[in-house]
Amino acid sequence: MYKVTKDQKVRLASLVFLDNATQWWQQTIMDIGLNKRPVIVSWYDLKACIRAQFVPPPYRKEILLKLQRLHQEPRTVDEYFKDLETTLTKINMHDSEESKITRFVSGLRK
Repeated sequence: MYKVTKDQKVRLASLVFLDNATQWWQQTIMDIGLNKRPVIVSWYDLKACIRAQFVPPPYRKEILLKLQRLHQEPRTVDEYFKDLETTLTKINMHDSEESKITRFVSGLRK
């Protein structure tokens, strides 16, 4: 395994941007240089900026509604858990373990 600093993670990730993402990133770097926006130093900062730029607000709303309606129903517990984790990741929700457990248990089939 390679040891990669936070700054290097941002730089490495930006190397694979294509088309509009490359143009957006170049403009972002210029804005940072001109102090028009804060420096992006962590993977989480970068993900937040990408989401703000490329994920439309209606999509986030749709995912939040899915999360509210998420129940085990006909799935196995494992499938339900994976769906819950995926949905939380999609909306970048970092619930506490206690909060995740509460969400999980409330959606279980009786």
